[in-house]
Amino acid sequence: MDVLVDYQGGWGLGDLLCSDPMMLGLVERFGPDTGIWLNGKTGNVAHNPLVRGMAQPGQRFDHVVEVQLFTHMAREDYARLEAMPSLIDHMCSYAGVTPSDRRPRLHLQPDDLAVLRRVPLLPKPRVAICADFVDPLRHWPIERYREVARVLHECGAQVIGIGQQNRLGVGTDLCGKLTMRETAAVLTACNLFVGNNSGPFHYAQAAGLPCVTLFSLATPQRFFHPGARVYPVRAEGLPCLECMTRCFAAMQRSGCIASPRGRCMLDIPVEHVLDAIDRALGECRLAAPAPAPAVV
Repeated sequence: MDVLVDYQGGWGLGDLLCSDPMMLGLVERFGPDTGIWLNGKTGNVAHNPLVRGMAQPGQRFDHVVEVQLFTHMAREDYARLEAMPSLIDHMCSYAGVTPSDRRPRLHLQPDDLAVLRRVPLLPKPRVAICADFVDPLRHWPIERYREVARVLHECGAQVIGIGQQNRLGVGTDLCGKLTMRETAAVLTACNLFVGNNSGPFHYAQAAGLPCVTLFSLATPQRFFHPGARVYPVRAEGLPCLECMTRCFAAMQRSGCIASPRGRCMLDIPVEHVLDAIDRALGECRLAAPAPAPAVV
């Protein structure tokens, strides 16, 4: 049985990572000899050992899974998927599978982890911060990220800036210096992730990190991985909060209705993020350490 998983549209890295359990679900559905092939933008899924590789022109398949972004399907149909309580279940629903293990994996190799020999890792709490954004409605001002980084740095933590664009001004600056796979490897050596609901947030969960994450458009729990420790921070009390989860189609038609636009992020103060970080680091010291990521 040869199966094509056809990713249609410009899926984000976090969405793609949340489709990783689908590969196990396909093997459980069709049997251990199932050959899984990919097409389109695949992200980290290409490194899943259950995947044979990228589909070739003219290759024939017994079964095709169309993973359609909202740009490739009716708004109302996609809205029903967007309202599902889990992004992982949303992604697996394209294949009609419910895998026995729903946790997305990084599938890091020794070559990926080799970056840890080049990055200075200090004997102190290591906090990875990603201040980048793609969606303006998920953007927290860079000045506030820099204030959080400064406070952590002055309190003795090793602040590690990751991402591609927004630099923090203190700590270990890795912005624009690593591939996403190398960034994933660095995350496995950190104690905490801070950022918005983004691809790096999903990679941090897969790396076993507690995450202090800023949410706006969607229900936070929809983006939690099984067993992950996530400390959501939101502008509580706004009537339009979670607009994308509640009514994706209407939100796509009207856009943000808050004043000022994007208020669900702009109303989050630095103090609330610092409080969540303090709580996360305190609970991490009491909890058993996360298991080391499997290198397969």
